Amino acid sequence: MALRIKWNDAWEPIPLEFASDVIERIREDLQASHPLRDVCFFPAAKLWRRWRYLLEDDNDPNILWLLDMDEKKRIRGKTCYWFKKLESQDDLDRILDEDLQWWIQYMKDAGAWEE
Repeated sequence: MALRIKWNDAWEPIPLEFASDVIERIREDLQASHPLRDVCFFPAAKLWRRWRYLLEDDNDPNILWLLDMDEKKRIRGKTCYWFKKLESQDDLDRILDEDLQWWIQYMKDAGAWEE
């Protein structure tokens, strides 16, 4: 079963008219040895005010990739943008909830959120 993004205020969908530009930009910015270079993906969503994306795997609808271009990790001695393969709805829901909590705190700190 394909993973379902449960939209919240922290995540915004990427309009279809900008999808090819986003794909091109991500591909240009990925390091030469980054594992996502070998994956055919489509950008589904972007985290508000961050370079964090949910990417749909074109070859398997049961997989989403989380790519965070604000974070890095080491893979086989090389530094790459942080990414994670999401294969379960529970993993995706947890990430969406964590990002929503981050967004709420950001809005509270900015004075734009009243409880």
